[in-house]
Amino acid sequence: RRCGTLRRCSTTTEYESAAPTATSDRQCDPLHECTTNEYETEPPTVTSDRVCDTLSLCSADQYEVTAPTTTSDRSCANLTACVQGVTFETVSPSPTSDRVCGEVTTCNTSSEYESAPPTLTSDRRCGTLR
Repeated sequence: RRCGTLRRCSTTTEYESAAPTATSDRQCDPLHECTTNEYETEPPTVTSDRVCDTLSLCSADQYEVTAPTTTSDRSCANLTACVQGVTFETVSPSPTSDRVCGEVTTCNTSSEYESAPPTLTSDRRCGTLR
């Protein structure tokens, strides 16, 4: 019987997928690399591969609150909704910022009239009574 030296797994590129036995060498497998669409949910150990998960995508009615990192998912929040006739959009949303709504102007009925009604993206305009 001849004994050989046990293989050593590279700690930076491999993990031990099967421990050595009296009759077999240890098995080393390459570490999985997370893609640009993934983040690491569990780091590798000497005897386990890293675990990656798919990054979340914000929907059309959401914006990104926290950007993803190599070890964390992005977080999304629902966009603020302006209320017709009560509020209107003063700042448009972006992929990373919320919409800002302002209060609709109320015309002073004793001296003004509504010259243009409010919309979801514009304020009411008041004209002076003559």
